[in-house]
Amino acid sequence: MQHGPAMHMGAMSKKRAAHEVALKGKKQIAEGTYEFVFEKPEGFRFNAGQHVRMTLIDPPETDAEGNSRFFTMASTPQEPDLVFAMRMRDTAFKRVLTRMQVGEKVLIEILLESPHGSFVLHEDASKPAVFIVGGIGIVPACSMIKDAIQRKLPHKMFLFYSNRRLEDAPYLNELKNLARQTPTLKLIATMTKPEKSAQAWQGETGFINRTMLEKYVDDLRSPIYYVAGLPEMVNAMQAVLAEVGVSKDNIRAEEFAGFKMDHNGETSNSRGKSRLLIAAIVVMVSAMIILHVGGVSHVDLARFSFQNPTTYLVIILLLFVVAFKVFAFLRLKRLMHPGQGENKSLVRNILEAHKPTIKK
Repeated sequence: MQHGPAMHMGAMSKKRAAHEVALKGKKQIAEGTYEFVFEKPEGFRFNAGQHVRMTLIDPPETDAEGNSRFFTMASTPQEPDLVFAMRMRDTAFKRVLTRMQVGEKVLIEILLESPHGSFVLHEDASKPAVFIVGGIGIVPACSMIKDAIQRKLPHKMFLFYSNRRLEDAPYLNELKNLARQTPTLKLIATMTKPEKSAQAWQGETGFINRTMLEKYVDDLRSPIYYVAGLPEMVNAMQAVLAEVGVSKDNIRAEEFAGFKMDHNGETSNSRGKSRLLIAAIVVMVSAMIILHVGGVSHVDLARFSFQNPTTYLVIILLLFVVAFKVFAFLRLKRLMHPGQGENKSLVRNILEAHKPTIKK
């Protein structure tokens, strides 16, 4: 997957800490978005914007997506609890999480070192921090901004925050309050479908683009950028920044498919099915070849025309056609996974909005 810190993944330390943590509470913070609060283990350390892997312990149900997910904490290292915010989908993992009662536990794993270039605030305060986020991508930005304010860091920060409607925007009111109280923080919230909202919107509208960035940031080449949201949005914004002349070293990107401590485990089920299908095809073809070469006496080869080599070629071609169709169907099913449908129009609109800047 295309992930900002992926270029550093090979150098990332594999040392990690694991903790079982109990649920303390949960609440809805936007339409389709919930916040879960877990106890914070003694001595638990992390950097604002850092990921963890959450694994359900003996869940009552599971599915092909597995029992683990990768999340960024919405809380800061200074806060007493571990807070996670997530869009809810109809998956076994999130159904189990939603039904969890206070006191029930999950397993949290965290890498003990954050790699250079990862999604944590840079140290050089002379370079402004520009956050470009959409929807639930606000989570790492919110944590990093709150952490910088709590530590009284001098970084100048710009937060470009895009949602479809006010009802879809988690933490927006909290961020408005922070921006009013913090001279170093500039919040630019924009709604792409304000007409669909039951509430009036007076701020920016439309997708984040070069024009909007230039309106608020004097020199687009000088900041460090933190881009988080759907992969399509992240890719489009990276293209916009590249067009402006921003160095790749000054762009951190997070596509919200998670970071990889052992990501292969999460896809092992789907990969296993694909490998099983390939193995079955190989076995079938091999069996027919063996029957022909071995000249099995009790098989009426003439009846099935197995004495004609062309028959084998036709059968093999048919098997490959079937395999191709199955693989295509499985890939289409993943792309059209329930719960992501609401994002399809957003993806198309983002790409459409940035055609002038990404046509190369």
